[in-house]
Amino acid sequence: MKAPYRYLLGIGIGLAAGLVLGGGDRLFDAVGVVAEITHRLGLYLLLPLVFFSLPIAVTRLRRIGKLGGVLWKAAVYAVISGAVFALLGTLAAWFIGFGRIPVIPGTAPEIETSGLVDLIRNTVTRNGFRTLVGDSSFLLPIMVPAFLLGWHFHHDREISEPAYNLFDSLSRLIYRANRYLLILMPGFLAVFTTGVVLGIRRIVDFQRFLPMLGILMGITLVLVVGVYPLILWLAGGRKSPWRAMKGMSGALLGAAVSASPLFNYGNLSMHLKENLNISRQNAALTAPTYLMFARAGTAMVTAFCMMTVIRSYSSLEITLFQAAWTALFSFLISFALPAAPVNGLAGALIMMGGLYGRGLDDGWLILAPILPILFMMTALLDTSTWIIMILLLNKNCGLEEDEAVPGLRF
Repeated sequence: MKAPYRYLLGIGIGLAAGLVLGGGDRLFDAVGVVAEITHRLGLYLLLPLVFFSLPIAVTRLRRIGKLGGVLWKAAVYAVISGAVFALLGTLAAWFIGFGRIPVIPGTAPEIETSGLVDLIRNTVTRNGFRTLVGDSSFLLPIMVPAFLLGWHFHHDREISEPAYNLFDSLSRLIYRANRYLLILMPGFLAVFTTGVVLGIRRIVDFQRFLPMLGILMGITLVLVVGVYPLILWLAGGRKSPWRAMKGMSGALLGAAVSASPLFNYGNLSMHLKENLNISRQNAALTAPTYLMFARAGTAMVTAFCMMTVIRSYSSLEITLFQAAWTALFSFLISFALPAAPVNGLAGALIMMGGLYGRGLDDGWLILAPILPILFMMTALLDTSTWIIMILLLNKNCGLEEDEAVPGLRF
């Protein structure tokens, strides 16, 4: 059975369990503990996979003279997508009327963040070996030495080739181990789905959030099912995009249900290679880079949420200045989210509230009950956007394999 169908089976089991089981505190806490352990298992191979694969990608791209072109186009795609999505989220919340959210502050969730200065200190340490034993939630400290190693593997092959071959071998072995770990993915998704359903059942007066969630879900559906296939159709010489959409479906299911692009990274890597035929020299460099710095989906939902908070706390109409401010800072903050790689939306809302001030520093807490659902949407939008940009990079940078056709193989 192909991965998407196995994943759907796990999601279905989790959905049934969440609906059938009681909603007591003990059960909810127990499922939360299991979900946390599951999340940790998903991160187990993340750092080794990135550390041993990224240098191989950098070296190969340097050897064929395409590293600069790939990095430049990847940066352009990230900036364009972030700007478009931040503007889209702002305009959608501004012009689509769905009323105000009652100001009933929720409880702030536990959010793992790191200040910009602390992140730089953890990246540029006095002891370079410390980056190898860092927190798997923060990829940037390990990506810098990995990139530097890949850069220098290109020089003097007689000296570097043994080390290059070692990294290449370890990269392949960890990729294989990751493949075996993904056998458990349907069970992982069942646990996450159960937790989400139980969490939704505990939300008091859930109906007050339905108009907002309906609009966001509608926009997400239009983008993933309508706009992205259209982009692939136009970029692919008007060939059918549905093979590629089927090929990425398992990665999108994993991202949406887990609500964590970090957890889903191994799953994404498998789908990029097995189904979409993205070479390691592209995916191993651009996927972790986009995971850190290209959070267009998060920018859109952040802008939408901030506009909702401003409208809910004010009896006046939103001004052009407020809308422009929201779009601009949602876009800028989306590139600062390496400091909050887990639940980046919450980190972005905290930063937005602090910058906006005017008594709205904690205004985003009125959305605290539905944050898990918003995390799911941002993970789905971010992951689908990365895949589209990686596919475009693969084509526009001349990295496509001959006669490679995307499809549902894994």
